[in-house]
Amino acid sequence: MSNVKITYAGPKSEKISTQADIVFCVDSTGSMEPCIEGVKNGIATLVEGLKTSAEVDFRLRLIAYRDRHDARCGTPWDIYPFTSSADLFRSQVECIKADGGGDAPESTLDALFIALRSEWRTSGTHKTIVLLTDADTHPTLHPSTYKLPDNGVHRIIQEFQTLRHAMLFMVAPRYPTYLQIERSIKDADRQVIANYQPVATTIEEAERLKGLKNVAWEPLMNMIGKTVSVTSVAVAHANG
Repeated sequence: MSNVKITYAGPKSEKISTQADIVFCVDSTGSMEPCIEGVKNGIATLVEGLKTSAEVDFRLRLIAYRDRHDARCGTPWDIYPFTSSADLFRSQVECIKADGGGDAPESTLDALFIALRSEWRTSGTHKTIVLLTDADTHPTLHPSTYKLPDNGVHRIIQEFQTLRHAMLFMVAPRYPTYLQIERSIKDADRQVIANYQPVATTIEEAERLKGLKNVAWEPLMNMIGKTVSVTSVAVAHANG
């Protein structure tokens, strides 16, 4: 009799069902066309990444922001509610017109504040904010966003620290405010992943770095999806 090794396949483990809400805060000033294209082309990869560890019931939201602090920036923001349709989200990104801005800071804190005040699903939902910008931020919120005196970066930090099951992805230049946000979120035992870009010091560097055009968008979008998928499982177990 030949020496035959017989193996038996065990039962297939089924992925658990989880929930995740993801808000993209995309700087949509004139230099950011490469970033907008990267997000648009990477949406399918994002969704594929969401399938890796769980059956994620996901929703996506787009906040395409510019500079509220500069009256000359007349292009309105594109702010959408959550959608569970990746196709609709892609069409929203396609409609962004990169316009306005310049070398000055943008209203990034305002975009983060609006994202943090999103209509999140509550029970067992993993909450993610993705910030994409090639510029610094104004140090305070614009009065049209938030009228109270505590309108600086600490307002944003406190909002993050009190939001349960929250995670922040940042692709941004290494400016002090973004570093402060990262440190504070870590101190509050929240998740944060930062892909810092160099701060341009010459015209040549500014041209090379503008619009985050050196970012490999498909791997980044896939990484975001996979990370959300894995973390959503931990959130589901914590609420099980």
